[in-house]
Amino acid sequence: MENASSKKRSIVIRWIALFSAATVACVSACGGSSPEGDAVMRIGTKNFTEQFILGELMKQTVEARTDLRVELIANLSGTTICHQALTGGRIDAYAEYTGTALTAILKEAAIPDPQRVASIVGDAYRERFDCRWLAPFGFNNTYAVAVRADDARMFGWRRIGDLTETAADMTAGFTAEFSERADGYPGLRAAYGFEFGEARDLDPGLMYRAIAEGEVDVICAFATDGRIAAYNLTLLEDDRSFFPPYEAAPVVRVDFADRHPEAVAALESLAGRLDDATMRRLNHEVDEKKRDPADVAREFLAGIEP
Repeated sequence: MENASSKKRSIVIRWIALFSAATVACVSACGGSSPEGDAVMRIGTKNFTEQFILGELMKQTVEARTDLRVELIANLSGTTICHQALTGGRIDAYAEYTGTALTAILKEAAIPDPQRVASIVGDAYRERFDCRWLAPFGFNNTYAVAVRADDARMFGWRRIGDLTETAADMTAGFTAEFSERADGYPGLRAAYGFEFGEARDLDPGLMYRAIAEGEVDVICAFATDGRIAAYNLTLLEDDRSFFPPYEAAPVVRVDFADRHPEAVAALESLAGRLDDATMRRLNHEVDEKKRDPADVAREFLAGIEP
């Protein structure tokens, strides 16, 4: 009996050792370092259409211009999760917006000057997070307050300030991030001195349909979203210059950029390639025509000069 028992214990110990080794290997692979080392670049995205397209543009450009294989880690929720993934070494790069970095990450007050915002953000990210901002893609996806075009005509709304008298009777539909951020609803309330009767948290993909179908009266739109025209919405002028500029650009960890200048060069080949109208068109292809972001990105890259 003792020999059999000892034999069983020996088998159990061997299985535990094998399981532990496999677990360590998995954690290592899923954590900071890739099992294939520097041959892999990991690019993350947030959880909305424009980010999916930008992620694909970055991935396909790097793979076309370097020997790196790119792992696209899409749909990493919002800004905070992407930032933590980047600074924690779980991804090497993602596309961020200057105004978002300024207010949501650095907790600074909004500034209307695009160059000053870019300078503050670039310096702070290098000093505090060892991350590098690359040249911007060329568009400014600022937040915007949107209403139905028919309502804007009926009530004479042209500016956000025009909502002051009716806001208390209106239902707003905002993303969870906009509802919480200083450059979102809390700051908007303070800047304009009014609040809506009700503010609902909505998924970015559901906001536009909700306002088109009358479930809400106002939403936090994105200026480069193709659904603005598709759903016949009007963007109200930010007459108090509340929203900062939101120029999109790749952000890369410095240690990765230093090891792979070829990846940086590849990403910077996208600098200035996307203006507001182009980004709206690409977003429309995915949101309204239901095309795959990878196909839309591939088609765009094929149509630009090398």
